[in-house]
Amino acid sequence: MEFVTEGWENGPTTKRDLEKPAMIKKDHILFIIYGIVYFYCFIFWELGAAFSSFLWRLIFRPEAKSLKGRVCLVTGAGRGLGREFCLALAREGAVIACVDINEPNNRTTAAMVEDLGVKGVPYTVNVAIKKDVEELVSKIEKDLGPVYLLINNAAVIYSRPRVDEEFIRASFNVNVFGPIWLMNAVLPTMKSRNEGHIVNISSTASKLVISPLDIYGATKTSLSYMGNCVRANLQLANENNIVVTNVHPSIMNSSEDYLKLMSLKVNIVVEMEDVVKATMDAIHYSYDEVVIPSIMKYPLILVNEMMPSRTGTKLMRLLFEKWTLPNDEQQKHLPWNDLVKKCSFRDNVNGQ
Repeated sequence: MEFVTEGWENGPTTKRDLEKPAMIKKDHILFIIYGIVYFYCFIFWELGAAFSSFLWRLIFRPEAKSLKGRVCLVTGAGRGLGREFCLALAREGAVIACVDINEPNNRTTAAMVEDLGVKGVPYTVNVAIKKDVEELVSKIEKDLGPVYLLINNAAVIYSRPRVDEEFIRASFNVNVFGPIWLMNAVLPTMKSRNEGHIVNISSTASKLVISPLDIYGATKTSLSYMGNCVRANLQLANENNIVVTNVHPSIMNSSEDYLKLMSLKVNIVVEMEDVVKATMDAIHYSYDEVVIPSIMKYPLILVNEMMPSRTGTKLMRLLFEKWTLPNDEQQKHLPWNDLVKKCSFRDNVNGQ
């Protein structure tokens, strides 16, 4: 701030503000410092990763796993990302068990899979009900054979103008308990055959504090942690042919009605095709974790591990211009709106 000394005619010297000049704030300095650190970390990390990957492939020449004829169970198959997974797996000759709570949508996906020349069977199930999930897996194993690949994709995302008990219960029932029931149901057969792959579709919201996605982020953090624990238990038991992969996509273009609620200053929206491609690579080469887009992996480390929380929060202001909560009319058009009432029950075992 600049000052000027008044004349002596009015007595002692006084000070008044001139036009307020631009000032460098603490947060600006921190952003610059963290930006420099990130730049060097990114360069060295990328060079090291690229060189290591080149040597690994040159020496060991890993081959992509074939999914032809394998039984793949995909939840949330009725629309969006789940449908894209089913079609991608069908193009590789896999046998698809399409699982969704919406029967018409699920049948449409199964028909699209059949059109690609492979078997696609629709199963209408609420994955948040443990008993139904156990019966589902038993039926799939009887109809199609043992499940080789499980993709936990079904999810409830923010769809309420306020955080109420109904929405919280539905979110945890579908996003956390459902995948747990499914992992528990498929693992015994996978362990008996010592092969299989579990993919949990998490989110970058599990690695970055985005306040409008508080409940969703909490559920995805829980899912990622559970995936890591299952992987560690399998490794401790020397069952290394069973792979667990956590996939962390950024904000995804799976619903135009959802994207209309937010206005981004920086484009971090990813297309479903990019998520499917990165996930399929992770399945082929048995990756433990995937962040999409991959370049976000390093800023996430920077923000979570090195930045003070206040600075990280202000960084969010640079990304989001505004986030509009859905009104009643917009809420009706969100694709997961109907799931809240169907999945907000208290008893996850019996679904009552």
